[in-house]
Amino acid sequence: MVAQTWQELHSWPALHWAMIEALVAAVSFVGWISWFFLLNEIPSMKGYRMVVREESHPIGTHCMTDRTKHRVWASFPVYVLSIFALHLVKSAPKVQSEAPSTLRLFSELILGIWAYDFIFYWLHLAMHKFPNSWHKHEIHHELKVHPICGTSFLAPELVVNQSLEDGTMQVLINILVQNLPLFAGLPKHKMSRLLHNILVTYLLSEAHSGLDLPWSTHRLCPKILGGAYRHEFHHHRRDCCFHQFFCYLDDLLGYGPPKTR
Repeated sequence: MVAQTWQELHSWPALHWAMIEALVAAVSFVGWISWFFLLNEIPSMKGYRMVVREESHPIGTHCMTDRTKHRVWASFPVYVLSIFALHLVKSAPKVQSEAPSTLRLFSELILGIWAYDFIFYWLHLAMHKFPNSWHKHEIHHELKVHPICGTSFLAPELVVNQSLEDGTMQVLINILVQNLPLFAGLPKHKMSRLLHNILVTYLLSEAHSGLDLPWSTHRLCPKILGGAYRHEFHHHRRDCCFHQFFCYLDDLLGYGPPKTR
């Protein structure tokens, strides 16, 4: 199945565009953010909100400042144009004609997610240990405030509410991970790279969704993945749960979520 899928994908001209990975990441982000935003607004899904608020967004409001709204909207063209500028000086990796084995595909995908989370963990922890610095990471911790009930809450679109410095570091880490030889010393396969961007954007959007869904990663793998549950604590408290996806370093270093009584 992997071989047949790759054979079909390889025949698409768009797959050979230098910008295809960036476009897949940007489109995936828009799709996942929109999906979780809509789930937040469906009346029957209110019970899954981790921060209780009975009201939905009033029509014509965004529950965030104009500056935050502009950062969210600007994040996509800024990202795509930045990658375009990068490709002016660095060529995109060659698209392999041969399909990856199933073992290689899943190994590169899982190890890539782990490597991204592991590398960013230390940078993320450092930004919190040295706040209000050049990285301006505190911008990312801005919450939406409901204009009627006054409740502060995390929302999926805030996943891209970042300073230019903070966002650049995340993108550079992802580029580094995409270029690591994670399987038998081979360059990462194009299929793995594309799936990585789709999965990373999903996990990041879910972590910022503010929803405790039955199919959330922290429900499916509670001992392995922190998901939206831990990331909700992180955005409100700022002193715990520094992982993007996993749990093990937080638990090992004593940065897990507060104990419930």
